Amino acid sequence: MLLRRRATLLAVLAVTACGSSTHATPTPSPRAVTTATPTPTPTPTADPCVVPQQSPPTGNIGASFATALAFAPDGRLFYTERSGTVRVWQGGSSHVFATVRTVTTEAGGGYSERGLLGLAISPTFALDRYVFAFYSDANRTQQHVVRWRDCAGTGTGAAVIITLPSGPDCCHKGGRLASGADGKLYVTLGEEHTSGAAQNTHDSRGKVLRYNLDGSIPADNPFGGGNVVWAYGLRNPYGIAFSSTGQLAITSNGPSGDAGSPGTGYDTLIESVHRAQGFQWPLCYGYSHPLAASTCRGRTPPDWSSENGTVVPTGAAFVDASGPAGYAGHLVFCTWYRGMLVVTPGSPNASVRSGPAGCRLDVKQGPDHALYYSDSTTIHRLA
Repeated sequence: MLLRRRATLLAVLAVTACGSSTHATPTPSPRAVTTATPTPTPTPTADPCVVPQQSPPTGNIGASFATALAFAPDGRLFYTERSGTVRVWQGGSSHVFATVRTVTTEAGGGYSERGLLGLAISPTFALDRYVFAFYSDANRTQQHVVRWRDCAGTGTGAAVIITLPSGPDCCHKGGRLASGADGKLYVTLGEEHTSGAAQNTHDSRGKVLRYNLDGSIPADNPFGGGNVVWAYGLRNPYGIAFSSTGQLAITSNGPSGDAGSPGTGYDTLIESVHRAQGFQWPLCYGYSHPLAASTCRGRTPPDWSSENGTVVPTGAAFVDASGPAGYAGHLVFCTWYRGMLVVTPGSPNASVRSGPAGCRLDVKQGPDHALYYSDSTTIHRLA
């Protein structure tokens, strides 16, 4: 009896269990999945100030007293005209890039070395697009370095970043610029007919000066913080050039009867200018000829001197191995009276030979490997 009752109970439980399986668990509703729309990569916006790679002039071009030449990395030729205009060769023709208010005469008339004199392209031009120029202020008491930002061939944001003294005398202004491989701006300044200033390292006259690109003074300049002097002992350094390896050369106009020196001649070339280097003016002139009781001891002589012949040296350039035959691998410089001179290093002195007569103001090697040099009416091309 007990066994039958137990069997009946098991049967009921089995039916109940089977019956419960007929009630299906509800299937959950699928969740909506939101798919993020990819953000498109923005198309880079071209800088409207950047121009395509340019070709330099393929022949001679007219220019009014082109005191300084400079090539930008994009192939454009910039040049200064002494009267106050900076021009650029772009798209196969020349146009005005910027102007400055300068003066090329003396208040009382007569000979003058003032004007728009120097030009340099920033060593970091691809990033900052800076163009620099050196000019005499129309007030005849100051000289300035002005900086522009190039925008497609127009100078914008003009800012005077350096102001230097300019005495009442007509001459010995210097005024050349060069960009160094160290990212600094180098400036030449004449001694303004104050010969004693050239040996004073606390006076900017008669020197090669070194600046940051904003006109401030580099902390690592050789004569201490706040001192712009890089090299000293120069009369009127009117040419400056860097080689591709960083070698710095300058030309300097010799004495003209001042400080008891001979009436003419003794123009000089220094092939390699170093940090804190002292040269001989006004202690000596030419190949170490002492003035009065002066001594040349402890000062560096020039590598070349015109001695008793006047040449009036101006702009200079190092020509690399790709340059024109006969000039490749040489330092060359312009002179007012003898045209281009081609330098061959030597010991104790370098030697020179003559090049084109039209090289009277400045010379540069272009991106096409040709030489470009200027006189009072023309920029010439030598391939």
